[in-house]
Amino acid sequence: MTIEEVRRMPVSRALSGQEAAIRQIFQGDSAFKLRHITSRNGENRYIIAYFDGMVNTQVVDLHIVRPLTLCEGELTPEVVGERVITVDVYQMAEDYAAACEAIVLGDTLIFMEGSDRIIAANTKGFLMRSITEPESEKNLRGPREGFNESIIANTTLLRRRMLSPDLKMEFMGVATASTQKLCICYMDSLVDRNVLARVKKRLQKLQIRNMLSANYIEEYIRDAGYSPFKTVGSTERPDIVAAKLLEGRVAIIMDGTPTVLTVPFLFLEYFQVGSDYNSNYWVGTIERLLRIAGVFLSVSVPALYIALICFHQELLPIKLLVSIAAARDGVPLSAVLELFVMLIAFELLREAGIMLPQGIGNALSTVGGVVIGQAAVEARFISAPLVIIVAFTGLTDMLAPKMREAMLLMRLFLLAMASVLGLYGYVLGMGLLLAVLLSIRSFGVPYMAFLGTWRLRDLWDTGLRAPLWMLHMPSVREWEE
Repeated sequence: MTIEEVRRMPVSRALSGQEAAIRQIFQGDSAFKLRHITSRNGENRYIIAYFDGMVNTQVVDLHIVRPLTLCEGELTPEVVGERVITVDVYQMAEDYAAACEAIVLGDTLIFMEGSDRIIAANTKGFLMRSITEPESEKNLRGPREGFNESIIANTTLLRRRMLSPDLKMEFMGVATASTQKLCICYMDSLVDRNVLARVKKRLQKLQIRNMLSANYIEEYIRDAGYSPFKTVGSTERPDIVAAKLLEGRVAIIMDGTPTVLTVPFLFLEYFQVGSDYNSNYWVGTIERLLRIAGVFLSVSVPALYIALICFHQELLPIKLLVSIAAARDGVPLSAVLELFVMLIAFELLREAGIMLPQGIGNALSTVGGVVIGQAAVEARFISAPLVIIVAFTGLTDMLAPKMREAMLLMRLFLLAMASVLGLYGYVLGMGLLLAVLLSIRSFGVPYMAFLGTWRLRDLWDTGLRAPLWMLHMPSVREWEE
């Protein structure tokens, strides 16, 4: 039964009608449990419903079943919720859709004879993954906590880091096949109201059949939907989310996933990581500059290699040109095709290493790359300089892992441009990429906003990481202006 059909079902005042309806909704579900309860004097009759494995059965027995059995006299749902059951939190469901949303989250439903209101009592008791450090965002220094799949645990982690009444958390549901709970977090005095309004508007318009991860939300609410560049940030670390909220950003927490989305997301954030602020500012600056240089080299080196050896040999030193020509002697493929084949082979090896278990995957990607590269050079299928180019490209590619997909597309685009027009094609391609970046906005904020400021204080945390006492964190409102 779909959620739309459930919404259209009227709630009967008769207990038998309520029982028939709830059984129809969860028909065929073996985990669904329904119990009849009668008060000690036989005057009051109830039905409780819950999912086995989602509730704490001791709480159900001691704080719901026992009080309902002992209580006598005429009762209303409000009296039962306030004075009879002894759970910490309860809510009133006016229809079966709200009741279904509560029961699948671990609440116990209480149906009463003569009332069309359903009590949803908090009896959650399902197991959750413990709080650990995110595998993809490890720190040598700094906090070790990471989000898990519980929205309550995640909001608690965030509030512990920001002990301020200025932190606001708004819960909302997204209409899917099963209503998904989200939490919008922001600092009330710092947030850009225009950005916040855009976030709420886009979330309210979501029409998704199934929403299994935060990436579903990201793809639906992002700007520049066909662009390879992210306009919605993501992280699993509470400290990073807290830092972004203090800059006026908005965070979106989704139940069932440890990934928290942050908006707006600017291009510069690709190169900023939490460890920059947990180490010496000289080290943080050098590491950030290395990331920026690594991204530039990763997308440029293959294209420059093709442009120089195919179109502009006169720009190379004679000894280097002779060495490359000697290495390419006897290779059957053209330099362009040779490079395309090796880049694709490298991506295949990396993808295989990711998909396999960690130990096997690491061995495969390392040994496979060495063996295949050595065999291809000895067989004169590819040249040795090309192996160096591809290996260097793969190494620099790892400096900004969140930008890997965009770098792959940029690399292939620049390579295609350089293979047709040489250095002119490379320069033209870089100009087109820059134009694309300048045209993107993330929730109304320019993607390259840091290029539009002439205030030195706003640039201390861009390509550089100045000492913390010198930093001025520009808010999203300043970037938008």
